[in-house]
Amino acid sequence: MLKFLSSLFTPPEKEDESPDRALIDAAIERAVDGTDRRLRALDDYRRRLREPVERAVDHVIALVDAMPAPTEISAQSFGADPRIRAFFSSVDHLHGVLGKLKDVRQYQEHCVEVAADEIFGLLVMQKEERTVLGMELEGDAVRKDVIQVAVSFSHHRYIAPASSEKGTRWELKKRAFDFLIERALEQLAQETRKRVELDRQRCLLRRKLDALRAGNWGLGSALADNGHNGADIDAVEAEIESIDAELGQFGTNSLGLEQSLDCIAGILRQPKEWLDARPVALRLDYRGIRLADSGPAAAGELQLTELFSGTGARRIILPGRIPSREIPDRPDVVKELSRYLG
Repeated sequence: MLKFLSSLFTPPEKEDESPDRALIDAAIERAVDGTDRRLRALDDYRRRLREPVERAVDHVIALVDAMPAPTEISAQSFGADPRIRAFFSSVDHLHGVLGKLKDVRQYQEHCVEVAADEIFGLLVMQKEERTVLGMELEGDAVRKDVIQVAVSFSHHRYIAPASSEKGTRWELKKRAFDFLIERALEQLAQETRKRVELDRQRCLLRRKLDALRAGNWGLGSALADNGHNGADIDAVEAEIESIDAELGQFGTNSLGLEQSLDCIAGILRQPKEWLDARPVALRLDYRGIRLADSGPAAAGELQLTELFSGTGARRIILPGRIPSREIPDRPDVVKELSRYLG
């Protein structure tokens, strides 16, 4: 299935060509495998998922193809590219990060191809902002204790490493499609949890209703005549009816096949809401302090790309190519320990 699906993201021979029916069928089966395999019990599940899956595939292909050409990530580019200087605090920091990239290490260990001079991939980072007190030049005077915003980048990852730009883009498209499938699966889990919670609330309310009714059997409640018990019973019964109305059409904690299919189709039909990218303009000085937008248009301005999701996650991304010589060798723990003990 993976090999078959991979050709889904191979560039077509002509620009107006779309993935053919067999390949879209493969994508549909991958969506079903990743969410709810019971859907195969429905005779028309392929027909009903075709249009949402085609939308998802088209969006994923366009999203990755729109990413810019890879940027070199190295000590040399640190001195020449202001984006690299913003992403890493120093050359030592850059090399330290490169030496800890898990995906790159795994790629190097399991790659069956001839070692390439460069490793292509997508650099992914989290942008962090914090308020600090600093100094600011105002005319000829230096102002102290000025409130400023320091911008930094952390949690560096390098995903979809490959020996070529084409290989990385191909892998990113597969990962992006799987990301949408994961969001559909999460939605299914949320709907199921909602029904479990409603069912639990209904059980608790029925117990409360039974207790309230039991309280009216004694003479004390009959003589009190204060109306509180009756009002409580009416409120509880109304709440139970509301919960029953929401649960009644399902009759079980598990989603029905129709509801499950509609849920999956709903996510895949709106891929742009769940995964997309947008340009971000960020103005920083050499210290990583955010500059006011009122300054010269070109001063310290970085043109970045932010990947964002309907889940609320946001990451700064940069297609990259790392020269193999820039990746530090993994420390020989045994050798270092022997040296220490010796």
